[in-house]
Amino acid sequence: MPWPGLLVSEAVPTPWLFEFFHSLGGAERHDPDAIQRHYDWYLDLWVAAEQRGFEGIFFSEHHFGAAYSPSPHLLIVAVAQRTSTLRLGVLGAATPYSTPWRVVEEFGMLDHLTRGRLEAGVVSGIPPEYALVGLEPAEALERHEEILDVLALARLDGSVTYKGRHWELDGVELLPRPLQQPLPVWTASRSIESARRAGARGLKVCFGFLSTAELAELAAAYRESADAAGHPSGAEQIAIRRLVNLVDDAGARSEAKRQTRRDLYDLLVRSAGDLPPWAALLDAPDFSDGPVSEDEFVAGTTKQVTEELLAQCDAVGAGHAVVCFSPTRPPEIERVHALFAEEVLPALRAG
Repeated sequence: MPWPGLLVSEAVPTPWLFEFFHSLGGAERHDPDAIQRHYDWYLDLWVAAEQRGFEGIFFSEHHFGAAYSPSPHLLIVAVAQRTSTLRLGVLGAATPYSTPWRVVEEFGMLDHLTRGRLEAGVVSGIPPEYALVGLEPAEALERHEEILDVLALARLDGSVTYKGRHWELDGVELLPRPLQQPLPVWTASRSIESARRAGARGLKVCFGFLSTAELAELAAAYRESADAAGHPSGAEQIAIRRLVNLVDDAGARSEAKRQTRRDLYDLLVRSAGDLPPWAALLDAPDFSDGPVSEDEFVAGTTKQVTEELLAQCDAVGAGHAVVCFSPTRPPEIERVHALFAEEVLPALRAG
């Protein structure tokens, strides 16, 4: 039962984990034995998510920096072997680094290896990582859109004929076909244009970083485009991803939000490429909405966090709450995982 006085929302969001998979720091960063222990610890944490009641885990793909997740599909296979009900996905596979046939066939393979628990995901990646391999953002987006074209054709028929600027296929069989028909495919969006493209393609969509009001506008554009194309457009198609931190004292909420912003700043410092100009603002006491909104940082007691997540999902019409915990040290990660599962998950599921 929810706590007395808890805001009751019309939204009943499904709770997911978003896993960045932080790399080690300091001298351990390149220590093979320390890295092995780090992988083992995280695998145990992800397996525990099933017993704790999370719907599933979305992994992410990043290179050259703060994460040990250059190939999240391998993490999906590892976790699938140790779980039975947890949904396993990626938000998302960075398509510009791959080929359309590999993306399509790997999704089919993964769906069988997870016994129909795959949540496929595709994103265009991030410019700081492109820069390190000489890939221009415009070309990356072109490659991404062509791979989505091929993926759409493959979802209809295993034999694909396609001609684009970067790839050409003539009656090529892309196998194996996924176990799930249709296979759920997600993408991320933070603009009206990308939200509309996702809706027109019939993809599920995950929003983040922007204010709740801005996300509501993206969701409206997504639903309009999906409806026009004859695709599903309800709450089940939409997710909000937020950075979450938990404290015991309601009076410590402001400091918890500041700490969550600092955690994001530290992550950016360790990531690839130059820091964006606005990054330093994350550590400023008078931080205000910008490229990353204050709404991104959901922090406080379990009751406060529950209310804020429910309110945001309700305002956007999102059927999924995807939480990324801001702490990066294993003991603190374990604490927030367990506390969130014990006190927030039941209230989220009750709406």
